[in-house]
Amino acid sequence: MRTLVYGTGAVGGYFGARLVEGGADVTFLARGRQLAALSATGLTLVSVEGDFFARVRTVARLADAEPPDLVLLCVKAHDTPAAAKALAQGVPEDAVVVSLQNGVENPDILIDALGATRVVAATVFIGARVAAPGIIQHTAAGTIRAGRYPEGTAPHVTRVVEFLKAHGVKAKETRTIRRDLWHKLLWNAGFNGPSALTGATVGAMTARPGISWLIRGLVAEAGAVARKAGVDLPDDAEAKTVAQVDGLADFKTSMLQDVEAGRPVEREAFYGVLVREGARLGVETPLARMVNDALALRFDGP
Repeated sequence: MRTLVYGTGAVGGYFGARLVEGGADVTFLARGRQLAALSATGLTLVSVEGDFFARVRTVARLADAEPPDLVLLCVKAHDTPAAAKALAQGVPEDAVVVSLQNGVENPDILIDALGATRVVAATVFIGARVAAPGIIQHTAAGTIRAGRYPEGTAPHVTRVVEFLKAHGVKAKETRTIRRDLWHKLLWNAGFNGPSALTGATVGAMTARPGISWLIRGLVAEAGAVARKAGVDLPDDAEAKTVAQVDGLADFKTSMLQDVEAGRPVEREAFYGVLVREGARLGVETPLARMVNDALALRFDGP
């Protein structure tokens, strides 16, 4: 499959590099200093599993790319509507788009624009960051769970997962991708906002009783909204999420990385959705509302 990485940050850079290393035909869509570095000096992956370097094909616009068979969508959740519109107009009708994004609303947006048989929803588990333009530092994990949204299986999903596995990516098909997306939101909601507001790593936050209390409360609210929305979370989902900090003492959440890089934060994807869905379903979310408002004041202005 001719593959287009749509958005070459840490996630797109890592999985794109693995595909190139595995012999796949990959083009990277990027912008700014990242695009300049990739075009001039190539892509460097500094990884706990072994370093890799390659000269790569880059484009600044979708229109400049060869028509892809597969798109790895790696933009932030707030950029999904614009990306969905561009992809609907700019890729072949049989191209498949895999959402490697945070948040629970991206699959619906993409399906509305592209159709269910062209969309694969996925959760990503990885410790990675853009260490410098053109350089991806990979510190942990690096796996994809992909599925037909909202659940079940489909031939286009199986085909994509088998392609990824054949080209060096740790990928697995799941029949419960909606549940998986919400399960991951529990962690994102618990840890991202507090880290962005405090500038602290996971380890520093959990060492503070007051911040640890806030994290547990946010996770509990996210779990309550998910269950009210009909998501069949495991009974111990909240407890396991809060305990999921081993090896993350110095870990900077994706939202903290965005703050430090001067990028917009995924406030709506992590907290706005909980406030909106909570109100619709009759679930109180005071902590999510507080963090949402604090992030809005801090990064969007009064």
